[in-house]
Amino acid sequence: MPTPPPLRFDSVDEEVRFLRGLVAVQRLADEVLEDCIERQLGLSAAVDVFLAQCARMIHARGAFAQILGSNGPVLTRVWGNEYFDVSTWATYRGAVPLGDQRTVFVSGLTLGRTSLGSIGFLLPGTFGDGGKHVLALVEAVGEILDSAVLSFIALSEGQSPLDRLETLSDSGELSPHARIGKYELLHPLGTGGMAQVMVARTVNPGGVSRLVALKRILPRLADDEVIVAQFLDEAKLGMRLNHPNLITFYDFGSAAGSFYMAMELIKGVDLDHVIYWRHGPLQPELVSALVCQALEGLHAAHELKADDGAPLGLVHRDLSPHNVMCGFDGRVKVLDFGVAKMRDQRTVTLPGIVKGKPLYMSPEQATAERIDRRSDIFSMGLILFEALLARRAFDQKDDTKTMESIVNDTLARPAGLPTPLWEVIERALQKEPERRFRNALEMAQALREAATPMKDHEVANLLSTRFPRRVTEVQTWEKTSSTASKAEAALRTPT
Repeated sequence: MPTPPPLRFDSVDEEVRFLRGLVAVQRLADEVLEDCIERQLGLSAAVDVFLAQCARMIHARGAFAQILGSNGPVLTRVWGNEYFDVSTWATYRGAVPLGDQRTVFVSGLTLGRTSLGSIGFLLPGTFGDGGKHVLALVEAVGEILDSAVLSFIALSEGQSPLDRLETLSDSGELSPHARIGKYELLHPLGTGGMAQVMVARTVNPGGVSRLVALKRILPRLADDEVIVAQFLDEAKLGMRLNHPNLITFYDFGSAAGSFYMAMELIKGVDLDHVIYWRHGPLQPELVSALVCQALEGLHAAHELKADDGAPLGLVHRDLSPHNVMCGFDGRVKVLDFGVAKMRDQRTVTLPGIVKGKPLYMSPEQATAERIDRRSDIFSMGLILFEALLARRAFDQKDDTKTMESIVNDTLARPAGLPTPLWEVIERALQKEPERRFRNALEMAQALREAATPMKDHEVANLLSTRFPRRVTEVQTWEKTSSTASKAEAALRTPT
């Protein structure tokens, strides 16, 4: 195989940025590897964190990693909410333009002459130079992942590397002995900017177990005082929340120098997946059911009171379709109050840092003015618009331009949208807070009148039918938990 020509950079600054990226990826890999081996979290959890953090570093919209065993894929992890054809893209190598202003960069994973799979990152735009610098970084990421996989192989049993991968991954669950505090870890769920979420199980006296979503601060951020304070604020606030349409918090604590929180495990998909399900637009009745439930949960959070009985003045300020979970039981839960603000707090918590996602900000949030619950009403108006039309209202493909559009532009009524639904959206998206709905409950009532919501059981049947793979994944969690419970019961039974 010919040696590729050396990379050339247009400036010293460009070369320094590239080298810093390599160093950051290597440091990340070392931290993830050390943490996952120490905690016996396994290869699946390690790939989950590594993939998500690398994708953020190179500003990818999505990413995938596929590890092969002797009989095909044994582990596949996907990050992001872009559509991924992993079975096809895993066969690509190099920079591959997709024809829709996106490019996927794919590198093979190898161990000597043995193919271990592939890793790929989806980036917006096309690259006139073939994206050679991005590709070089992706290939370096692949080589670093090769080394990490090799470390796990060395700790497993089997005759060949591929045989050992089979024992490492199997159905993707974590090591049977992986624990954080009193929680046994079963499956990785996903990784964000500051935390990883896993399916975990707690066993109570008598062998009664419960599945939970366990969220832990990433190891590299465990000593960051700002991140830890935000994490603890979310946990303390979460323990106060109590409503059928808000996620339930069970517990929080620390183990081995890192904080965690245990929450209700939602067996379903987020609203973003529902909106962009590839079989046409959503029925208004389904949208009404999902958004109305989210509004009811949000209203309960807005009404939360402190111990002295005074209103907390809670504002979520990070609402998006990703933070609205749609359960296979037909129930909707609002989650992720990690950047929520309470009375006497300002939107800007550090100089120049505006909390929230630009696509779903209110005008007053985008301009760093004082906000109240009506800011969340604006965000819910944007979510309602997207759910009905499968496109984002003010999206300019650039954060700054998007926020400018939210502040300054008038939203035109989309063709074909029924008048009653447009009137709900139009009122929710008023630039002046006083012209919006007074609260989330008032918006929910208007939406019900505009489109009669589906019943819970109808929503449940529809979602279960549309997302069979996710249903199967949920069943795997439950099966793993049941198997573990039976094994523990057998150990307790005297022989």
